[in-house]
Amino acid sequence: MKKALKVIGRVILAFLIFILLIILICFFYQKSAQKKDRALLEKDGFINLVSAGDYDMNINIYGDGKYKIIAMPGSGDAEFTVDMKMLKEHLRDDISLVCVSRPGYGLCEETEHDITTEYIVESTRTALKNAGIETPYILMPHSMSGIYATYWESTYPDEISGVIFLDSINEATKETTDEEWSEPPSAIKFLCNAGVFRAITDLFGASTDDSYGIYKEDAAALYGINPTAFSDSCIGELKNFNTNMKTAWASIKSNHIPKVYISTDYQTLENVKEYLIFTNGESDEERAQELFDEEQSEEQTEYRKNRTEYINKLGNCKEINISGSHFIYYQKPDACAEVIENFLDGLE
Repeated sequence: MKKALKVIGRVILAFLIFILLIILICFFYQKSAQKKDRALLEKDGFINLVSAGDYDMNINIYGDGKYKIIAMPGSGDAEFTVDMKMLKEHLRDDISLVCVSRPGYGLCEETEHDITTEYIVESTRTALKNAGIETPYILMPHSMSGIYATYWESTYPDEISGVIFLDSINEATKETTDEEWSEPPSAIKFLCNAGVFRAITDLFGASTDDSYGIYKEDAAALYGINPTAFSDSCIGELKNFNTNMKTAWASIKSNHIPKVYISTDYQTLENVKEYLIFTNGESDEERAQELFDEEQSEEQTEYRKNRTEYINKLGNCKEINISGSHFIYYQKPDACAEVIENFLDGLE
């Protein structure tokens, strides 16, 4: 019996040593891979770290036009700066895109500060000032950044000459519940930090997205260098989602700053099929009808009604719909570029 227990003990010990070696290999592999990520991003011009106060923010500037649009990413979108570089290729030469970031996104450093609406706006203002970008700004928030842009243009209207909302979170957006979101388990975060996930995704090629074309390696590097799903700052931002929304909506002061809200509602069944082809490469008739019916539902009708009330409350804001993906600037860059350019022409 004792001999059997010794054998079992040795087998367990050997197994634990094996697991530890695997983790150590993955850890050093990730460190090496992230070093290569940084070198690639440096070579391709995606690194421009600027002090935002207690952390360094990565700010990329595309173009040198007279119109400088401050592009603000949606939740956890580390690759947003690549998206904006691609969008810039569809815009006129007199338009520059200044792509800001947030703590824990891609090359942007983490922060120990609580991620509040006020903090994000203040740190972004500081970073832009340190980057030499002068006011007034034209803000272009996508998704979650609608919270910060709403607060910004309401609190510091003298700094803003226009706002382009890209299907942004708005006052009609529902608060999240505990069932809808919870912090990643500690064991999962450990495996990410230990490099296990990075090794697996690289081994199976899951970290590359061919839709980015020549920028696919840059997009993968921006996520791989600091996966936002496990970033403490990004998790803190999601924890504060409901509170941050309330802060932004409470700050709203109707003003005359020109604004446009680009919505992405499906107008026809063909719009849905087009979306499915974009996301899945093909359109399923049953799924298309299901999505279209959801768009016509009482819940979505109520959402659009409340969103219109938010748009009206902002003052001097026009809604323009481009049917498609939430990432409409990626699916239909030319249509977005046309709205942006017409909006800027109207500022003069």
